[in-house]
Amino acid sequence: MRRLLLALLLLCPLGAMAQPAGAPMTLIVPYAAGGITDVLARLVAERLSTRLGVPVVAENRSGAGGLIGAQAAARGRPDGTALFMHSSAILAVAANTPEAHFTPMAELAPVIFVAGLPSVLAVNPAVPAHSMPELLAWLRANPGQANCGNLGEGANDHRACLALERAAGSRVEHVTYRGLPPLDLDLVAGTIQMALGSAPIQAPLAREGRIRILAVGTAERVASLPEIPTLLESGIAFDTLASNAIFVPAATPRPVVERLNREIAAILQEPEVRQRIEATGSIMGPSDIEYLRALFQREADRAQANRQGG
Repeated sequence: MRRLLLALLLLCPLGAMAQPAGAPMTLIVPYAAGGITDVLARLVAERLSTRLGVPVVAENRSGAGGLIGAQAAARGRPDGTALFMHSSAILAVAANTPEAHFTPMAELAPVIFVAGLPSVLAVNPAVPAHSMPELLAWLRANPGQANCGNLGEGANDHRACLALERAAGSRVEHVTYRGLPPLDLDLVAGTIQMALGSAPIQAPLAREGRIRILAVGTAERVASLPEIPTLLESGIAFDTLASNAIFVPAATPRPVVERLNREIAAILQEPEVRQRIEATGSIMGPSDIEYLRALFQREADRAQANRQGG
């Protein structure tokens, strides 16, 4: 009990309303359960609960390309008990959904970078294409017949679908999902023909022959998939690296943010945790707060520029 009370006192700033002893912390995930963001969030939540001696509950609030979960997180208590596993994809969604009146960089405070998720463009094996030129030729020959799965307007995978349309000069039907797990299920089943997904999730499916990866969506080739070309190499002007990080409500006091940063940084340095994250194909990075702030601000600026540029 003494350890529990100490943990709560360290997390609660002076002047903040004290949480009842044993009250759980919440880590909101803005996508459906089973995706890589969810996997990372649950790994951190489990270890953080052990370190602090309090329950840390990962809670999925999916929809609107992640906006529903992000807005819920921003409204959370600014006392260190409300956390958010934030994918940089939400920055593009927010920029392209001005009616939501949500500015992630103003309404959420950065805590720590967790992992970068390389993306891949994959197709169902029934699609008669084994390269990007073959896919573009197939799209031109079948206008409006291909479905491209994504998480909603403004999301990186939605932008990838639009980039394919422009490159092929042919219309593609867009199918929106609440998370990557149901999208991947439909890609395997052939309900959709193609999608930009997460390399850590889709690479195993490709090895099993259930989907076919044609390109990676990062600026450079991915170490775990060295034989797969980038979309840029294929002449398609698109690159992205979805960065997963933890944020808290903007009003959370700096000492609380710094304490959370230290605790989670220690978790990410644990050999078993690093092994589990890197085994997914994710890329780890610096843990300092200002690195994360600068990284996401650049992504937010790019999202606004992309929107204004059409």
